[in-house]
Amino acid sequence: MIEQDNEPHYMGAVMGRYVLGNNARIPGVNIFACRARYISPTTFIAAAPVVGTIGETVRASFAPFGALRGTISRHVSDGFAVKIDASDTKRIELARHIDSLRGHTWNGPSNKRSERRFMPAEPRSILTLDNGDVIPCLIVDFSAIGASVSADLQPSVGTSLTIGEVSCKVVRLFDVGFAVLFDSPQNEDAEEMLKAPQKWRDSLNLVRSTQIDIFDPADIPDMDGVYPDF
Repeated sequence: MIEQDNEPHYMGAVMGRYVLGNNARIPGVNIFACRARYISPTTFIAAAPVVGTIGETVRASFAPFGALRGTISRHVSDGFAVKIDASDTKRIELARHIDSLRGHTWNGPSNKRSERRFMPAEPRSILTLDNGDVIPCLIVDFSAIGASVSADLQPSVGTSLTIGEVSCKVVRLFDVGFAVLFDSPQNEDAEEMLKAPQKWRDSLNLVRSTQIDIFDPADIPDMDGVYPDF
């Protein structure tokens, strides 16, 4: 539960990146994409491909909010909640950034790619390798012909895999993940096809019911870009 219901907060999709623990950042290895959907001067909640453990350190960076550091306080249905570790000065600065963004939609840096890109409503899915291994992933964005993905995986260009139910090949690597090209162009149902198969989602829901604190909107009071170093 978020206890300080009178503090400034922002609810909306803001892409960022994060590292678990205190290890050195290694692009393409331990830096992952995430999507914050709630942030206040004391807490942020984000969808993430690798959820870590309760109490584990998280170093994150979001373009409109700057670099943040904290510890995982609980797991939510698609990621984690982080208790932010910051000085009073930093919290005041963060509150100022939040206030400036409230009432606006963060669309991230301008995207110059020719294909129109979309952010899925449910960004966390799974990818399946040719050998049958299944790995959680975060879909950063997608178009009719491909997607940007973040996962605990360092594939080679040309690797074949399946995201949700869409088969594709890795065509490019970047610091928080990789880009894939779909084997065939997708139509308006692409977002639904990219979701984790229902059987997998049902099995995860069974685990969540006993082991994971599900995020409930009632917990919240009414109410490739440039990222700061973290």
